[in-house]
Order: sequence, then structure tokens, then C-alpha cells
Amino acid sequence: MKYIKLLICSCLSVLLWTSCENDRFYYQDQPRARISGPYIWALGTDSLLFSFATTANDIIEKQINMTLFVMGNVSNHDRTANITVISDKTIANNDQYSFPATVTVPANLDSISFPVILKRTSTLKNQTAKLYIAIAGSTDFAVGVNEQNHFLFKWNDILSKPINWDTVLKPFFGSYSDTKYRFMLSQTGVTEFTDKMSWAELQNYKIKVTNALNAYNKTHSSSPLTDENGILVSFNN
Repeated sequence: MKYIKLLICSCLSVLLWTSCENDRFYYQDQPRARISGPYIWALGTDSLLFSFATTANDIIEKQINMTLFVMGNVSNHDRTANITVISDKTIANNDQYSFPATVTVPANLDSISFPVILKRTSTLKNQTAKLYIAIAGSTDFAVGVNEQNHFLFKWNDILSKPINWDTVLKPFFGSYSDTKYRFMLSQTGVTEFTDKMSWAELQNYKIKVTNALNAYNKTHSSSPLTDENGILVSFNN
């Protein structure tokens, strides 16, 4: 019985050693590349959604800094990875985005950042653009694992009513309208009014946007700020 147990353990050891050797051989002989988005936008997934509606009107581009990772050992020379558009999964025109078709990983590094530029166009007010990019094979890198060899960008210029408006924001800013909310975002620089904001913070923002609205209406006396429903914008409850 002891002999059988010893034989089984020996066989398992050989299999594990062979598996590890194969893994190292796989990556050493055929380096691969994968891509990942910034956690603040992608949250560890393979996609992100961005809206220009929460930015100032003069913001016409958004740069997303992606990271290309080497799967395998570092090299003593520069290596290049190819990135391509998957057209049948992309709903965006060429003038709505830009990114490098090749990304060079410098010698002795195992990762490098590269930018993807999402552009603000008039069509985004009615339609969400989609850009699907993927690693393409090159002389230096094969395609990485399926879960991380691609990335999907979705962006628009469509404003949505915050889910906490009626419960948290309405007591400070009154009834919701897209025009009012866009004005609030542009005047405060805030991209999201969260539940974590204190009473004092929200009250300070109310004072700020009220003063900004009064200043706007003073210089536009013949056309004060009116929302999409034809109602004068007001921050009174």
C-alpha cells in the first residue's frame, strides 16, 4: 500500500512539474499581449460607458488611458503590439475616435499606457457610439487570453436624471429638468451629485448655482434660462 501511495505522489509531482514547465515554455516562446481599461471607468470589466453630458460644453474630447500588458517575460529590446477595430461590433464613425494602431513596449518593461480618444459630436445627443478594439497578432506578440484581448467603449452626450434626485437632490434644487441639471454640472464642475455629499456641501452648491443663475439671467434679461419644457429654471423648492 505504501508503495502505491508513493507511486501516486511521484506521478502527481511529475504532472505538476510538467504543467509548470509547459506554462513557462508557452509564455517564453510565444509572448502575448492583453489590454485593460482604467479601473475608475471600467471597474475591472472589459467595457466602459462615458457621457459628455456631465462635462462643460467646451470639452470636445475625452482621453481614456488604456494599459497594454505583456504576458510573459520582459525583453531586452522594444516590442510592438497591434491594435485593431472590430468593425461588426463598432457603431461609431472614424471621426468619433482615435487610437494608435501599434503600441510599443520599451525594453525591460512589462506594460505601457496608450490613449484612446473619444470625440464629442452632435450625433451623440441622440445615439450612443460604440468602439470595439482588440489585440491583433504581431511579430512580437500573439493575442492574449480571450477575456482580456479586447475592450468596448460606449459614449454619448445624453443627460439622464440622477436616480437620487427625488430622494436627495430635490429638497435643495427643486424639480428636475435636463437644462437645470446641465447648468448645475457646468457651474460646479461636479460630474455627479452623490448620496455621500453632506447637507453643508449640497447647500453650498445650491448657493453657488443660484448665484450663477442670477448672474446669467442678469446678462440675458430678454431670454432668461428656460428649460426644455418652457419653464424658467429656478432652484427654489
